[in-house]
This record gives sequence, structure tokens and C-alpha cells, in this order.
Amino acid sequence: MSGDLTELPEGYPQQWEADVVLSDGGTAHLRPIRPEDASLLTDFYGRVSEESKFLRFFAPYPVLSPRDVRRFTQVDYVNRVALILTIRGEMVAVGRFDRLENDEAEVAFLVEDSQQGRGVGPLLLEHLAEAARERGITRFTAEVLPQNRAMVGVFTDAGYRVSRQLEDGVVQVDFPILPTDTSVGVMERREHRAEAASIRRLLTPERAVLIGPGRRLQRLGDAIADGPFTGELMALSTDGEPVQGVRMISSVTEVGEFVDLAVVAVGPDELGGVVIDVAHHGAKGMLVMGGPGPDHPGRTEVISLARAYGLRALGPDTLGLINTDDGVRLNATPAPMPRTGRVGLFSQSAAIGVVLLSSALEHNVGIANFLSTGPFSDVTANDVMQFWEDDERTAVCLLSLDKIGNPRKFTRIVRRLARRKPVVVFAPSRSLRSGHEAELARPGAMAPPGAVDALFRQSGVIVSERRDAMYDLAKLLARQPLPAGPRVRVVTNDPTMASHVTAAAARMGLVPNEPVTLDADADGHAFVAAAQTALDDTSNDSVLCVVVGIYDTVANDAHGRLSALAATTAKPLVGVFVDFTRVARRAAGHDGPGQLPTYSGYGDALAALNAVSAYAHWRARDPGAVPLLELEVEEARRLVHDVLTDAPGGRTLTDDESAALLRAFGIRAVPRYRVDTLTEATRVAERLGWDVVLKATAVSVRGRPDLASVHRNLDDAADMAEAWADLGRLVNELGLGTMDDQHVAEPVVQAMMPPGVSLVVRSVEDPDFGPVISLGLAGFASDMLGDVVFRVPPLTDVDAAAMVRSLKAAPLLFGLGGSRGVDTGAVEDLLHRVAEMADLLPQLSEVVLTPCLASTRGVAVLGARVSVVPTRDVRDPQARAL
Repeated sequence: MSGDLTELPEGYPQQWEADVVLSDGGTAHLRPIRPEDASLLTDFYGRVSEESKFLRFFAPYPVLSPRDVRRFTQVDYVNRVALILTIRGEMVAVGRFDRLENDEAEVAFLVEDSQQGRGVGPLLLEHLAEAARERGITRFTAEVLPQNRAMVGVFTDAGYRVSRQLEDGVVQVDFPILPTDTSVGVMERREHRAEAASIRRLLTPERAVLIGPGRRLQRLGDAIADGPFTGELMALSTDGEPVQGVRMISSVTEVGEFVDLAVVAVGPDELGGVVIDVAHHGAKGMLVMGGPGPDHPGRTEVISLARAYGLRALGPDTLGLINTDDGVRLNATPAPMPRTGRVGLFSQSAAIGVVLLSSALEHNVGIANFLSTGPFSDVTANDVMQFWEDDERTAVCLLSLDKIGNPRKFTRIVRRLARRKPVVVFAPSRSLRSGHEAELARPGAMAPPGAVDALFRQSGVIVSERRDAMYDLAKLLARQPLPAGPRVRVVTNDPTMASHVTAAAARMGLVPNEPVTLDADADGHAFVAAAQTALDDTSNDSVLCVVVGIYDTVANDAHGRLSALAATTAKPLVGVFVDFTRVARRAAGHDGPGQLPTYSGYGDALAALNAVSAYAHWRARDPGAVPLLELEVEEARRLVHDVLTDAPGGRTLTDDESAALLRAFGIRAVPRYRVDTLTEATRVAERLGWDVVLKATAVSVRGRPDLASVHRNLDDAADMAEAWADLGRLVNELGLGTMDDQHVAEPVVQAMMPPGVSLVVRSVEDPDFGPVISLGLAGFASDMLGDVVFRVPPLTDVDAAAMVRSLKAAPLLFGLGGSRGVDTGAVEDLLHRVAEMADLLPQLSEVVLTPCLASTRGVAVLGARVSVVPTRDVRDPQARAL
């Protein structure tokens, strides 16, 4: 933590400070070194072994001289940079670079022996490389003794293209530090392992302590004891009231050698001292039940303090956590222990956590683990998803999200997780913004809400419209295999029910086969026989049994027999029981594969089947590949740099600049010529050899088929004069002014193109999600009807093809009424190029290509509007940080 900004040395780069997760899940604080760190450095060096000192300095170096300390702590943050890692206020590692040439620097590390093996070296290298790139350095060199294999591994395992050679008994290491796909992949894998380990430590404590008022702790103590928690539990009462059934201690010093988890319910003024006390006794995590209010500055201070002392924290205002693993059995919440199962459950606010856990109990859905972070917490949904990906007990992932702190990271993680396990998200706001909507509420500043849903679909996320529906999905996903397709066979003992269910299935998007209608008095044997036949039929992907029992107990009999059948099927078998005895059918014991998902209403069952079928289709399909395109990216970057040098605040590119930018990405825009007078329009048309178009490009008139704003096939001066006069009458009738004002109609002249379908391709740089690409037909009608499809880069060939085919107006592109279809391959190629352009150039706040005339001969880009703003050259930091 940096302290008072007035105390920082000149040029101190505060943006380089970061809280980081180590490879074993612990946390630390990383920051640039400062002159006042002299004593920290001296103490740190005194704890380093003589062997580690020898490996660093290539000779015995028992102590640092005062001159050494000054040299190492007094840096300029440009040519000489040093980053230190602190835990509990003590320096445990230092990494530095010293510039040798304009773009080359020598790098070196020293890590305290007790911290070696925790991934400190790779973390320091990532952050030093990030800092060096900001200072214009592109290469690192290092000298390493051959026996220092660990340090050589830090360089070679980082994913950079490292060259090594042995000179005079020393390994000379040299490598470029520009990010590569390999180095980014290495960083992300390390991030995944570290963050997963940090959540695993929270969920698997061996010793836990409750700290707070005894009366408040009693319910938590009872819940943990009833788990029953397999570890050791202690309680420290701050008001003298004992916690019944729990071993009481009078101070944290009595916890013994270590404690893994602290469950804390104290006031804001006491929290800081508790964090430090439990950290000094080895705590790996803490739950802050209650705590500072939403506007209290202590909320962020508690989180920063916990990270600095090596802890992960849920809260303030967490509901707690649950781990139903038989080896742990921890229920650190006020709720009853839920049934053991395969569902991972995540919520943010404590209040929503109550709703989620209550619903899980009501639906009798088995839980593998539950975490409630609080509305502003150290731990995020991203951390929990990292853990779920590797956790064998978690087969289904349910998240109730209020906001996402790092949406781009969320997208990256959830897309990878959904390939392995189903992810169900309930997001009531659906905008998932981070609180800055008001300041960015300008056109083009962020993608529309529909883009968020598209992002989820592209990532394989199942979006739930209701919290209860999450559990309808969870029951099916956790208990039955995924369906191979949307074809469903309904088995029931009521003809009216068969008709209703079949019609509802078709409305929802499923493909219902002819229903099987049994006799009204059919028993469980009859249902099992019919269901087995339907399951064996290769034309069915799933079977839905709707058992109607009005006056007898057929439903209970059928439930028992169908439950036995569900344990043997390779296709999903679902039961709906329409009677008055549903409570008698609540299953007990572990919840998992082979059990029968049951519903009281067929609508809930069909909705779950439909959503799960769509997810299974997404997961089974080939995700495609991002095509390799020939691009002139550096030329494009130079152009953007030159524009921002000329206009540091950003601006809209000129037509010539836009055309040059598009050319760099292989997009050829048809030249258009802005004209202010009829004489100028005639002169341009003559130069083009006539057969031209005169059109208005002003926002108020363009793209509206009800207005005669486009005049085609102009072949001579008379045609041009008539068209010019028509435009003048149009703007006059609309009350916009006259053609004497060039800003009213903004007329342009362009060569005629073959007839086709007019499209709009757009990219917007969303402040949360980054670039969002959209495709729609040009014109107000498409905008107003919402016929626009969205995707986020990277765009695979499958993504681009889906965009074209997902438009409601797609039949126009493939031939309608006997007409020939357009060159959809050219449309997809254009989407790829715009996606690459948007992804590689974060400074492009908005790109609008309209109209794009798609014909049998390709796509002609007839208009382009590009806006640039100043920002970093890369969106995502190339170094891990919380």
C-alpha cells in the first residue's frame, strides 16, 4: 500500500502497484521500490541464505553496504527500475532492470528462501516486462550461473523466445519481451492455477476460528458443528458471551501454531487488528460477516490489508461459504446444510445468497460448494470459476451476478469453463456494468444491452431469466446426460396433456415427436415400459414423462420406477408429476448422476430441456478457427498514432484516413467525393466517367427508404442537375435548410456499384467488454426492429457464418423470391477483417461501415466512419494482478 501520495518520490509510477496471487493461493503486494525502503531491504537481505546471495552476485556477498542500499533503493523509474514483493509488511523479493541500450535492459531477481517455490520469480518477470514496455524497452538480458536452474527456468518457461549461450562459465540469456501467444498463454495458465488454489484453500480449512459477539456467533457455530465440520473449531467472543458447543479462547494467541480460516463478525474499527492477528497465526482466508457499510472507506482498506498480509477474503457483507465434501463438511453460513451434490453456487450480496440457498433447499438440489463474496470483495466470480474448472466435485456452475468487476477476464474464463462444464447465469441487470454508465452515456460509448446476451451465447453460457429457473436447469444438468439434439418424446396418461405439452415444446424451439398416450389408469410399470421404448428409439434425443394422478397413487408408483430407469439411461429422462403428493417424493442422500429430475409443471421441464439442448449443441459443435489474414497492422498503428499526435483528445478520421486504415486490413472502400455545389458534383462525375450516384449522407436523411436521398445511374449534366434539385427540395420539405449549407445534406458522389443488399457492419469499443462487432441491414427499420447480431473477437469462421445466418432478414442474403443470393463468403470475410481491426487497435472507439452493398460479386463498402480516442495499445495487462 502506497500511503500518502505526497510522500512518494518524484516520478513514482503508482500504476505499477498491484495485489497478486502466488502459485499456492496466497497473496502479496507488489510495488516499485522507494528510498525509504532501505531498512526493509537490509532486513530482507539478512534473511536470504548465503547460497542465494552467491547465485545472485556470483561471489560471496554477506551484507549490503550503505552505498549498495542507496543504489538499490534510489531508482529513476525509467532507466533503473526495481519492484519489490511484500507480505505482512516485510519485503520478501525484489526484481530489477537497468537499461543498457535504448531498447535493451538487464534484469535480475532475488527471492527470500522461505518464499521460493511460490511462483514469485515469474510474477516479478511479468510485471518488470510490463513496466519495461511502458518505458520503451523491448529486450531483456540476464547473466545466470549454470547451477541456478530455477532462475534459468523462470526465463525459459515464461513463453518468450529465449536464446541462451554459455560464456566464461556464465549463461547469457537474451529475449524479446513483446507479448506472444505463448507468453500470454503461460501467464493465463499460471493465473488459473494460482487463483484456483486460493479458493481451494478457503474451502478446505483444517482449523477455523470464529471472532465476534458470542450471540451472533452462536448460529454460525451451530451450523458449522451440525455440518459436521471435520476440522477443529474455536471461538473468540468479543462480548464475553460463550458460543455453546465450541471451544472458547480468550485471544488469537491461543489458537496454537496455526489457523486456516477466520470467520469474523466485528465492527469496522476492529477489523484491521483482527486481520493482522489472524495473519500472524497462519490464516489463509477470512470471512467478513457484516463489516463496513457500502460507502465506508474501510471496505477497500480491509481488502487491501488482507491481501497485503497474504489472505483471501470473502466480504465485507458475505453470507459465508459451504463445502459439502465428506472430508470437510464445512457450513460457514447461517443456513441449514444443503444436500450434498454436484452444483457449485456463487452469489455476491448476502441477501441474494439467502434467496439462492433457500431455493436450493426448496428444490432439493445438491450443492458441492457455495460462496458468497459480498458486493465488494477481494474474491470475485472469476476466481471461483477458475476453481470450478479443476474441481472434480463441481459439475454444474450456477452464478447470480449483480456486476462483473473485470468483464473481459470473465468472458475469457467463462468461455473456457463452459467447454468443460455447464454454466448457468442469472443476471437481473443484464448490463453488468461497473458503475460508470452515466459518464459514458454517449452514442457509441458502449455496446447495447442485447450485445451482452450475445456475448453470453457466444461463450456457451446458459442465461436464466428467473432464479428458480436456475434450479430447474441444475436438476437436469446434474442428474442426466446432455441430449444429442432437440427431439423430445412425450409419454403421458392423458390425451389433453399430450396435446398441450407437445404444442408447448414446439413453441419453445424443441422438436416434439408424436406423443405416447397411455391409458388413464396406467401404472408405474406401463410408464417404465413406454419410457424405455422411447429411450431406445434413435429418433428421440430425450424423453419427458408427464404422469397425471388425480384420485390414486399412480404418480408415486411411477416416480419410484422411473427413478430406477433414470439411473441406467444414456439419454435424459425427465419426470413431471401432476398430483397432490409431490412432497412425498423428495429424494435424500447425495444428489448426482442417474437420478430423476422432477418438475411439478411441464413448462418448467420443457424450458430446461430446451436450454440444455441448445447448450449441448454449442458444446458439440466445432468452435471453428480464426482465419489467418494478410494485414498491415504496423501501418495502421502508425496512422492512428499520427492522428492522436495531431489531436491528443481523439477525433473522427477523414475520408482519406479512414480509407487508408481500412486498406491496411484488406478492406477496399469505394471512393466517395464530398461536394458542396452542383458544379463540383458535375466535375467529379465527369472525372469518374459518369454512371454515378449522388446521395445525402447526413444522419437525418441517410438510410431511410421513405426519403428520396439517393439518386442512381446519373449519366450526364442534366441528370445531375435534376438530382441536385431533388435533394434541395427534400431538405427544404424536411425543414432542414437548403443545399447552400453543406452540413444539411452532406452530399457525396460515388461510382455506381452492382445492385445488392445494403448492410451495416459496426464495431464499438465497449468500456467493459472491449470490441463488440455487429451486423445488420442498413436502414431505420432494422435498427428499430432490433434485427442486429453481435459477437466479440476473436471471431472464428463459425462465428462469422452464424452472424450472417442469425439475422431475421437473412433470407434476403441467400435469395428470396427466385433472386440470386449474395456472396456471403465476402460478407464473412469483411466481418473477420473488422473484428481483427477492432481487436488489434483499442484506440478505435467506433467503426461504422455503411452502406456495405453485398451482391453476387462481393461486398462494396460505400461509406465509413471511424472515431479514435487515446488509450493504451493493449487492453489487458500482460502481468497478473488482482
